[in-house]
Amino acid sequence: MEKTTIANEKTNRFFVRLRRIPGEHWYLATEGPKITTTSSKVKIPDEILTQDFLIDQISFFNKQIWYHFTYGDLSGWLPKRNIRKTFRRLDVPAIKQATQADIDNQSAALMMLLRNAGSDISYPDLKVAVEKWQRTNTGLIGLSDLIISETHSIRDLNKGNLRQLDKQLLRRRPIVLRVNGLNNLKSSLIVLTGFNRKLYFYNDPWTGRLESVSENHLKKHWLQGHVEAISY
Repeated sequence: MEKTTIANEKTNRFFVRLRRIPGEHWYLATEGPKITTTSSKVKIPDEILTQDFLIDQISFFNKQIWYHFTYGDLSGWLPKRNIRKTFRRLDVPAIKQATQADIDNQSAALMMLLRNAGSDISYPDLKVAVEKWQRTNTGLIGLSDLIISETHSIRDLNKGNLRQLDKQLLRRRPIVLRVNGLNNLKSSLIVLTGFNRKLYFYNDPWTGRLESVSENHLKKHWLQGHVEAISY
């Protein structure tokens, strides 16, 4: 029966939340890295039902998609059907920009994006590439060659909408956005990492922390930033 596991995929880590369902929430506990017919159902403790669960693996077993989670000392497999569709947050470590200069803001934001894709580009090399891009005055789309060379992919989200951003986040890909006026800054880049109904999560290179902003405020400041966005 173990051969019914069609796929077992490591993934960039992300957080999920459980949706409300009738009855109890449960997970499959396993002794090894795969789900098998001997995996047992375990009730999820009530006190953590509303918390964020970190996902690091995806599997297809018995015609269902399963997410492997860790929460403290607990680990196991959650059925995708019990996961909220209105919440997703990628596990992207925040990087604080070295100085207040635009070049360091842009380099820090791009480093977060590229590191998430598995790039090992050095900060000095990235900064040289960003300086070259600055001289072209082409907007975020001018970074396409750099992003493709490091990730082998590109996603142009310029002039897009929030629904397109959500879809990209659900693909487990962070997004670099240009915003204007956010936190009283004239213009800066941020890294969008998730959403929750009317709220968005982002890494702010200025603070080096995970921050949140309402959907309306993000839309406003993104529009003032000429609706520029790019991912991979």
